[in-house]
Amino acid sequence: MTRAYAPRDLAELPTGIVTMLFTDIEGSTPLVHRLGARYGRVLNDYQRLLRRALSDSAGHEVDCRADEFFAVFQGAQDGVAAAVSAQRMFVAHAWPEKVQVRVRMGLHTGEPAVEGQVYLGIDVHQACRVCAAGHGGQILLSESTSDLVADGVELRDLGTHVLAGVPRPEPIFQLVVPGLPTEFPPLRVESGERRRLGRPRKARAMTLAESAWQVRRLLPEADPPLQQPLAELGGALFTADRALNGADHLLERVDDKRLARSLAAQRKLAALGSQRAKQQTQSLQAQTETLETLRERRRTVGGLASDLPTRLDALRNVEEIDRLRHRVVSATEDLDHSFTQTIRLLDRVNFKLKRTRHRSIFRSDRNYVVPWVDEAGTEKQTEFETMTEARDFRNSLRAAERAQKEYQPYTTKHLDSTGASGEV
Repeated sequence: MTRAYAPRDLAELPTGIVTMLFTDIEGSTPLVHRLGARYGRVLNDYQRLLRRALSDSAGHEVDCRADEFFAVFQGAQDGVAAAVSAQRMFVAHAWPEKVQVRVRMGLHTGEPAVEGQVYLGIDVHQACRVCAAGHGGQILLSESTSDLVADGVELRDLGTHVLAGVPRPEPIFQLVVPGLPTEFPPLRVESGERRRLGRPRKARAMTLAESAWQVRRLLPEADPPLQQPLAELGGALFTADRALNGADHLLERVDDKRLARSLAAQRKLAALGSQRAKQQTQSLQAQTETLETLRERRRTVGGLASDLPTRLDALRNVEEIDRLRHRVVSATEDLDHSFTQTIRLLDRVNFKLKRTRHRSIFRSDRNYVVPWVDEAGTEKQTEFETMTEARDFRNSLRAAERAQKEYQPYTTKHLDSTGASGEV
């Protein structure tokens, strides 16, 4: 499968061997739900800063769809310079409500074909896949780009990895930039070494995003009446893929075992007549049910991918395309609704926590978390942006616990029949 992109003005864009830069915002769906209409400001600032970096490095904008950005450069050094400049601006920028916007970036150098006013070819697809493999704040380079810039930058060899749609495992390198984050989780793609040593794998189903790109690839050759419906179907598939990724990210964070234990414990207390336990049981039951609904609707949207690849090339009339688009849109709307309900109901105490080297301090995404228990015995969690804040809060909790242990309550006394005093 190849990817196709229609530039804004083909005459102004470089051809031949070029360096392609893809970027997108990590965790954009949670940001949308958190900021609502204010997310538009995030997108505007994101695009404005990227365009400033492109202008400073002789870059050319090819396409921009929400937070997905595609640019090309005549030289690999210019592409790297633009990526570094943009990342520095993102880190320094004051985002709305102090949210942290992290952008993943991928660069690949190749020679995409230009046909029918669009960029075509496996090189475009590979550049997009390199970007998708990374994490927010990370700049990844393909081997072809790294070879061209290796003398002037610091690179970290991340090994070979399997990129969907690319014939063989490809080496990927991380750009190490002073002053920017350098430590990231493993890439979001399979290691080529594990693939080489493992058993042969069955061909996997095409993802929704890959199906969306396949639809886009049909556009140049489609009959004029089909072009608009196909474009709308492609957009619906991209939206569905984004909703699917957001749901997966949320579900991966939920500590299902802890939620089940808490529900069982509260049910026992409720059986003994505790009104507070009954309320807690109802809350935990609602959280469990909304998670099950989210999983079911996530499976429905994910199941669309297995149906699509064999059908896309056969789409030949507007009615069939519209039916398929309505199916995708309906399933996506249901998933988005469940996602919103889950975010609203789910107590953050039921999210998985990662240990840190500091006792009683954990990580949840980018924040530091200190668990504690209130006077009623209910588990609580308080989040902080910095380790210093979390450590100060933990120390204050420890001081309060010590003070409580040192406190000796007043005791009444009585005299027994021998005249000796005793405590009651």
